Amino acid sequence: GVWEVPFTPSGTITAVSLTPARGEAASGTAQTFTATLTDTHGVSDFGVVNLLVNNFIDGRNARYLAYVPLTNLLLLVDDGGDAGGPFACSMVLNGSAATIQNSQCSVSGVGSAAAKSGNTLTLVLDITFKPPFAGNRILWLAGRDLASGNNTDWQAMGTWTVQ
Repeated sequence: GVWEVPFTPSGTITAVSLTPARGEAASGTAQTFTATLTDTHGVSDFGVVNLLVNNFIDGRNARYLAYVPLTNLLLLVDDGGDAGGPFACSMVLNGSAATIQNSQCSVSGVGSAAAKSGNTLTLVLDITFKPPFAGNRILWLAGRDLASGNNTDWQAMGTWTVQ
């Protein structure tokens, strides 16, 4: 399991949930993860949502995704782990049949989607972990607004074991 000190976001954005919160699967097996975040200013205020799967908050050789709601673009950070780029690849969600990948994972456009309703953003990702990523991992979620003034900071939302 994951335990952390209770956290109150400094802004209006809240990381509500990531499901499943824990589990395990063999590498090469597709898994669906659903992240839910809210923003009291509405979904149009979201700037970026990040999902990081690693043993610690470090994007290097991790599964590190950035979703940009304004453009509906999902970015996969390359193995170097720099959130500012370069990116391994990207795809537009909601209808794309593309697959993006780095050496740690692949994300299929089929089965992945983003839904925006009122103050709630729901991000569904169809992810397959590759054999080099085997082990116990922590699922981290973060969101920030368009002005980068309000954010959730990294929230440990669960654990996943890649066999």
